[in-house]
Amino acid sequence: MNMESNNDLSQNSQLSSHRSRRSRSSRHSGLKIWGLSFALIVALVVLFISFVYSGSRIEALSTRSDSVQKELFLKTKEVDELKSNLAQSKKELEELIKGRLPSVMKLMPDKVLAVNKDLIKNIVFTVVNHDGAKQYEYKLVMENHSQTRIVPKFRLLIFDKYGVQIGLDQVLTSEELAPGESRSYSSKVDFFMKEEPAYFDVSSMIPTGAERLQSVQK
Repeated sequence: MNMESNNDLSQNSQLSSHRSRRSRSSRHSGLKIWGLSFALIVALVVLFISFVYSGSRIEALSTRSDSVQKELFLKTKEVDELKSNLAQSKKELEELIKGRLPSVMKLMPDKVLAVNKDLIKNIVFTVVNHDGAKQYEYKLVMENHSQTRIVPKFRLLIFDKYGVQIGLDQVLTSEELAPGESRSYSSKVDFFMKEEPAYFDVSSMIPTGAERLQSVQK
C-alpha cells in the first residue's frame, strides 16, 4: 500500500513539474513573439516616415528642377535674341559702311585678300607686337597688265568697325614696273587713332598733292 502511494505521489509530482515547464515555455514564446511584433511595427513606422519624407523631398527637388529649367530656357532664349539683334545690327552697320564706302573690304589678318583692282593683285596683313603694342604690317602685290612701263604707286586707308578712318599708308616708288611684271611691297600701317582695324581700301590712285609719298623696297 505504501509503495503504491509513493508511486502515485511521484507521478503526480513529475506531472506537475512538466506542466510548470510547459507554462514557462509558453510565456517565454509569447514574450518573444510580442517583441518581434513590436520591432516589426517600429520598423514599418520608420519605413513609412522615410517613404513620406523621401516623397516630399523628391517632389520639392522636382519642383526646383522645373523652375531652374524654365529659368534656363528663358535665359537661353534671351541670349539667342541678343545674338540675333547683335548680328542684325552688325549687318546693318556693314551695309551702311558699304553704302558710304563702297570699295572697302574686310581686314582679316594672316589671310591673302584678293583685290584685283587697278594694278593691285592682293594684300596680306600681319599683326605683330612691338614693345607691347599691337602693330599692323602688310605685304602688297602689284602687277602690270598694260603694254607700257609704269611707276607703281598706291594708297592704303584703314577704317574701324564704324567706318572711321584710323590709319594710312601711301607709296610712290622710283622703280618702273615693266609690262607683265609683278612686284611685292612690304611696310607698316601708320595709325593716328587707337582703334581696332576692321576695313581697308587700297587703290593705285593717289590724289594730286598728297603730302606723304615714300619709297618702299621690294
